[in-house]
Amino acid sequence: MNPPASISSLHHAREQRLASLQQRFDLHRASFPAEWCDYGSDDPVGDAEHLVNSCADCGTLPQLAGDGVTWTATCACGAQAPAAKMRWQAWLQWNRSPLSVDPAWHELPFFFISELGEDDARHKLARLREHLELRSNLEGARRVCGYRVGSGYLQRLKAYHGWCCYAQELLKRQSVAQPPAKGIASGLHNTRHA
Repeated sequence: MNPPASISSLHHAREQRLASLQQRFDLHRASFPAEWCDYGSDDPVGDAEHLVNSCADCGTLPQLAGDGVTWTATCACGAQAPAAKMRWQAWLQWNRSPLSVDPAWHELPFFFISELGEDDARHKLARLREHLELRSNLEGARRVCGYRVGSGYLQRLKAYHGWCCYAQELLKRQSVAQPPAKGIASGLHNTRHA
């Protein structure tokens, strides 16, 4: 059995991870368009309740129920999304589930994608997703190392990341220019069923 790691070695490992993330983020930021850091005027945490989709079964809006530890979006007809730890996550879980009616991808309030074509939106969302992942990982590591990083700021980054993932899912489902399924182009039959 290995002896427990000393606090100083844990701190050193955390500092090394932070330095590595900072280096990756600095490289990424050098080629990331600065104007894309404006994600829109809606708040993905505070406005989440107002951004919820209606129920696919009955058309009404779900309600949020929770015990202070977990939250669940539930419709009066009985449809229920998976539980989440944060209120905004529960609303987003509902939106991402097949229980809700999806809006058109270009109608989402974040990231200024409404005027973009599918290819440009796909490219922008992929870059934004990478940016938000790096940024939230970096800020989380800074917080673990004792730097002042507000929990609200970190939650907002995670919420934007969640909305970016949802936008990518919508774009993929609603895309008119779907790439051919693997195996089709080479004459193989696709054995995956929808």
